[in-house]
Amino acid sequence: MLIVSVVLGILLIISVVIHIIYRRQVRDLGRQLEFINSNKTEMILTTDISTHELKELTKQIVLLNDNLKNTEKKYARQDVALRETITNLSHDIRTPLTSLDGYFQLLASKDLDQEKKEYYLSVIKNRIESLNDMLNELFTYAKLQDANYEIELSELDVSALTADILVSFYDDIAGKGKEPVINLPEEPIVILANKEAYRRVVQNIIKNALVHGRNLSVSLKKEESQVVFECSDALLNPETEVDTTKIFDRFYKADKARTNAKGSGLGLAISKELVERMGGSISADCRDGVFSICVVFLA
Repeated sequence: MLIVSVVLGILLIISVVIHIIYRRQVRDLGRQLEFINSNKTEMILTTDISTHELKELTKQIVLLNDNLKNTEKKYARQDVALRETITNLSHDIRTPLTSLDGYFQLLASKDLDQEKKEYYLSVIKNRIESLNDMLNELFTYAKLQDANYEIELSELDVSALTADILVSFYDDIAGKGKEPVINLPEEPIVILANKEAYRRVVQNIIKNALVHGRNLSVSLKKEESQVVFECSDALLNPETEVDTTKIFDRFYKADKARTNAKGSGLGLAISKELVERMGGSISADCRDGVFSICVVFLA
């Protein structure tokens, strides 16, 4: 009986010691967490006791803390992006509005002849169309941010559609004074896509090329199980620094001052969203003053 009592006493003492050690370790972890939460530090939680349970607990706390830090960084980036978006939108909308105000005042002049009146009206119409296009792009981009927004896909002859889109740009291309290089196959190329989405993608890419470049080149070809659409042009200013890692970001423009910028800066961002919704991929490249965009779909 005495031996049993001694053994039980020893076990009790061991249990109390272990309890005290665990409580001390938990308090130490608490202090470490408090320090980490109160300071910008890369400090990692440590334990003095190497038990499986404490190691697992520490691991999960570290993961949770890392997730919180990543979330904070994400929201900080989004906050900066939101402020930049508001600034850019204010600039892009204010510019045509200011112009409209000026032309309306000129239009109200009593000594205005018919020729100038018609010219001012045409400029006003152009500015209003520009604002309308910008608002439509904003609306489209906002819709594409909804994960539940779906695009209906069906079999589409992109060879004929691409040719039709290029014809619609005839006046703009002719105005450049340089014969474009266009390589489109005569035979149909069929992919699973959405007609209006594909049209929007190609239109946005060509518009971008016409605004910022010269010597337009467009090609469409089938390579084994892929269909590749490529559009390239020589930059108007070869010294322009184009960050191809950001080219599809919303409101990105290589013209940092935005003094010569046209459009909303959403065209290529919308193209990327639409291409990916149709199961394709899009990429950009800029070498030796030549900028190109490549869109790949599964055949």
